[in-house]
Amino acid sequence: MFSTKSPKAASTLAPKRRRMVGAMTGLAVAAALTATAIPAGAQSHGSHGASSQSSPASQPSNRHPLSPRQVMAAYYASYNGDLAAGFDRYISKNLVLHGFNGPEKREDWIKGDLNIKQGLTGFRLDVLDQIVQGNKVVTRWILGGTHTGTIFGIPASGRVVRLSGISIDRVVGGQSVEHWSEGNFGRFLAELRGETPPVQVTPAAQ
Repeated sequence: MFSTKSPKAASTLAPKRRRMVGAMTGLAVAAALTATAIPAGAQSHGSHGASSQSSPASQPSNRHPLSPRQVMAAYYASYNGDLAAGFDRYISKNLVLHGFNGPEKREDWIKGDLNIKQGLTGFRLDVLDQIVQGNKVVTRWILGGTHTGTIFGIPASGRVVRLSGISIDRVVGGQSVEHWSEGNFGRFLAELRGETPPVQVTPAAQ
């Protein structure tokens, strides 16, 4: 597009334009220096309750979500820490559950697992294998400890007990939305009741 201004008018505006461009460049440089001077720690307030000054890396990002395997690895790791928080974070409120005894309720799952954990001294869960296909994660696991508290109404026996199984989780949006599980639950109950020989504990391979 051609300019409608005369050469004289254009020459009169040129110095003003240069001054404006110079001022804008100076502001841009000052802003860049200010941003660089802010310590990284001051830009991040954690993943919860982050302020508008938080760096993108400190906030959950849809551009870099956890993979299905990372989600389930984090969930099973929570068994050895804050299981209730892990369950709330990684298991969908709208979960479709296929448990040991067929379809069950989400609340029954966490209630039962917390009961097991509280009733076993030295409780520990180990993930033995994890296999991923698409958005489904297969996890082979084993948990156990010394039966020192009441579990499912069975009083403490002082026995070392183990429960092992294989679970499949379908992960969508960073949470398990469908869960299948199979395991030796019947033997586990028999161990709690003292109906089977004591478990022989062997050191884990290093």
